[in-house]
Amino acid sequence: MNRHTIILVSFLVGFSPISYADVLLIDRVQHTEIKTIPTRGMTMDQVISKFGNPSIKNPAIGLPPITVWHYPKYSVYFENTWVINSVIKKSKPSEKDPKKVK
Repeated sequence: MNRHTIILVSFLVGFSPISYADVLLIDRVQHTEIKTIPTRGMTMDQVISKFGNPSIKNPAIGLPPITVWHYPKYSVYFENTWVINSVIKKSKPSEKDPKKVK
């Protein structure tokens, strides 16, 4: 590489614009302080025993009955009395979800 090329590359790298990245919810989840959340198959009693009472308990809806319990940093979904999913909440409204698959 000649001297002019090295100077040009150094100049372009040194003065390149700063890029900003969106924080994705999935990235935060991988680095979150929440190491344990209710897992699929736990019962309501096990969830209360391990994680305490939720902030809000929504009543069961539909058949089979689906219940949602809200904790400050995540929500837990139950079918009958069994956990089917736990979802970590966004830390702020500007946090972006992963794009939906079409």
